[in-house]
Parts: sequence; C-alpha cells; structure tokens
Amino acid sequence: MKFLIVDDSNAFAYMTQKILESLGHEWERAKHGREAVDKLLNGSYDFILLDSHMPVMSGMEFLRYNWENHITETPIIMLSTVTQNEYIQDAYHYGVEDYLLKPINKEIILSKIQKLPKAA
Repeated sequence: MKFLIVDDSNAFAYMTQKILESLGHEWERAKHGREAVDKLLNGSYDFILLDSHMPVMSGMEFLRYNWENHITETPIIMLSTVTQNEYIQDAYHYGVEDYLLKPINKEIILSKIQKLPKAA
C-alpha cells in the first residue's frame, strides 16, 4: 500500500516512514495540507496520515477543503495532540476515518490500517 504522510515535523515524519517501511508499505510526504492537495491531484494513495497542526494549511483546513472540493476519497487518519471533543468531532464531520493521539507506534498504525477500507 502507498501512504501519504502529511506532517511538518521532520522527526515525526521520519518515525512514521520507518514504521511504514517496516510493514512493507510505500510512502510519500507532504509538509502541509496545500502540498498534500497538490500531491493528491497528481497521484494516488491508499491512505493518508494527516497531522493536525501545520503551517500554510493545517490538517483541519485540509479536511474542510477536501470536504468542500471533493479532492479525494482516500481514507484519512488524523494524528494529533488535540484532545478537545469539539475538535475531534469536527475532524470526523469533515471525513476522517480515525483520529489518533500522538505519539503512535507500529502496533497502533497496523491495527488501524487493517480496519480501514482501502481507497478505490
């Protein structure tokens, strides 16, 4: 499977890349939501791992933009440190399949991607 990692943190993106590689998956990275939109318009992915706080276009801004403009139906897992119920409910309203609190590990990623529908 091919993942799009959308995260501005080099350290977190690197850790996520290593987890995906150890599970035998491919990946590409975008450093913010606007770059993710560009990549989605020019490529296809099986899953998106989306950070919540990024410059240029945050994770929530990306979700809203995708919801309004129908850029992709690729399953999205949001990765965040935000624990407020309203924020999490907004993420689900705008289309995330799952919402995970950082930090994550290999077992969490594996269990979540096994439960999600693969993008068409």
